Amino acid sequence: MRGLAAALALSIAACGGADTKAPEKPKQEAVDERTAEKDAKGLVKEIYQSIGHSNTDGLMALLTDKLIVFGPRKADAMATREDVLVTLRGTLDSLDKRDKPDVRSGALNVVASQGGLSAWAVDTIEIAGDQLAVTVVLENDDDFWRVVAAAVAKTPTMKSVRAELKKEAVVPTGMQGIPKVDDKASGAVDRFKKGLADSEVWAEDLGKRGDAVVIGAAAGEITRGKKAIAALWKKRQKVNVRYASAGEVTAQATGDGQIAWVTAPVVRFADDEDVPLPLRLFAVFEKVGGEWKMISLQESVAMAEDGAGASFKKIAAPGVKVEEPPPPPPKKEEPVKKKKKKKKKKKSE
Repeated sequence: MRGLAAALALSIAACGGADTKAPEKPKQEAVDERTAEKDAKGLVKEIYQSIGHSNTDGLMALLTDKLIVFGPRKADAMATREDVLVTLRGTLDSLDKRDKPDVRSGALNVVASQGGLSAWAVDTIEIAGDQLAVTVVLENDDDFWRVVAAAVAKTPTMKSVRAELKKEAVVPTGMQGIPKVDDKASGAVDRFKKGLADSEVWAEDLGKRGDAVVIGAAAGEITRGKKAIAALWKKRQKVNVRYASAGEVTAQATGDGQIAWVTAPVVRFADDEDVPLPLRLFAVFEKVGGEWKMISLQESVAMAEDGAGASFKKIAAPGVKVEEPPPPPPKKEEPVKKKKKKKKKKKSE
């Protein structure tokens, strides 16, 4: 069943056709957010079912022509429908006919944007014995939900990640990247870059959402909600976790302009990690009060051949943010005491 995890990544969404400027569509009316979440969740489950039945044709109507997918392997940065479907079909055909690529969902959660015309989803799944983490961005197009972006990664144990780091075999998923940034997502890109060296920027955003999610690169590293994320960031602060950019940024915004996603290969540094960790970050942002705020973050690693990650050792760590001590309180000016004039004694005659 080797390669089946990659097939899932490639099938969750597919991108095809040349970039052509389509005529502007009339603005869609807002949708009830609860209904939007239910319908978007139904789409994700339908994708799982299509994979389980080895039905690549059934995926066609569930995918948008502007989708991009990253992971779970080093080479999996997919931006054309042809490549996606050929790879998926080849993987499914290679399986024993008695084996079914059953997809078991563990923690699917879908959140709709304001207005209900876009959504994001996270899940932890099992397929052919592999444990994976998934982040998906979806949008509503004339009452049809489709996936526009996805990040899928295996979640190995941290012990195995450290062992592969010693062999310089750990790399970001979709290592070669896709240099494409939507102008509408530029504000989200700025927020993303600002948080690389100072991740407190992201913590501030995530700490305001009860439905925020942070997914780490290793098994079991999924954190949900304000309190849990605040505790996670407190631990990260103690060891000075920070990131350095290591490749091309890719970013897009949904058609309604309410959700944007930003991804890039990076190197993670921390005081308690002997070897820096190459990985891919995939962040989801939502527009709040005209500003982009992070609501979901996924870290992803891929295992490759020995030495594949050697180049990431050359990337310098960003400086540690030093908290400046607060200025001393202003000194209170004590009132000047007036000297009492001594009365001159009259000389006695």
